[in-house]
Amino acid sequence: MKTPTKQATKNAAGMLAGLQAGHVQAVTDRKLAGAADVARAVAVLPIAGIHPRNDDTRPARAEHVLALAESIAAVGLLQPPAVDKAHRLIAGLNRLTACRLLAAGAADRGAIMDTLDGAAKMDVEDTAARLKALPPCADLPEPLKHGKVPVNVMTTLDAARDPDAALAAEVAENTARKQYTHAEVAALVDRLRRAGYKETTGRPRKGEKALRPALGLVLGISPDTARRYLGTRKDRQMPTFSEPELNLSLRANRLRRALEAYTAAAGAVPIDEQDQTTRRAVGLASQLSAIL
Repeated sequence: MKTPTKQATKNAAGMLAGLQAGHVQAVTDRKLAGAADVARAVAVLPIAGIHPRNDDTRPARAEHVLALAESIAAVGLLQPPAVDKAHRLIAGLNRLTACRLLAAGAADRGAIMDTLDGAAKMDVEDTAARLKALPPCADLPEPLKHGKVPVNVMTTLDAARDPDAALAAEVAENTARKQYTHAEVAALVDRLRRAGYKETTGRPRKGEKALRPALGLVLGISPDTARRYLGTRKDRQMPTFSEPELNLSLRANRLRRALEAYTAAAGAVPIDEQDQTTRRAVGLASQLSAIL
């Protein structure tokens, strides 16, 4: 029997690794596809009854949570968190933490903030003033005033048994956003303005509530998209968008984010290891994302 050469052994090992990688990718693709079709139900749950996911180690960000709490107090929770069938959190950690901060009441809000990532870097006096300005529990929108929150329940998903599917569902949930009509956006802007949010240029001054970032938070859109919604005219009124135009704007923003992610991923690969097609695609992706 002829002994295989080192090169033949190496080639065989490479083929096996490729087959294994392909199998893993196929499994991942099936899970991602399944995550989009997982059964969902809308429910209202006690905030204390929503549990963390064991393999989710991301911290809630203090500045983001406080800004979300301020906007949720003004207009309510428009993007509910998602949970699995055992009420483990799948997506929406910052939103859920913001709701927990609001429902805790004035006496406990400072202690909750201190536990959040980045809290030590925030201005102490400004943070204390913003916490004090949050409404009491009795003045919160329903169902927050009763310590409850609306959620999307993924009724066929068990995050403990299938963490890969939970991760796929998290990605799908975080990228799927409701399409808002012009009238809905205009109504939200009006409510935020009545709650004291103002359109500003540059970094807001201490104690000033900026409208554009708040609109982006409550709608789950980028600052650039929020800027386009608000317009740039001197009277600062909402521009006239038809619903198809709004939908196309949102899709263009998602395309820009995808192109930026592709460019960043390709940038992690040394240029001498990229083939000609990849280099050309990276160049086109950079140009198109800049245009968008």
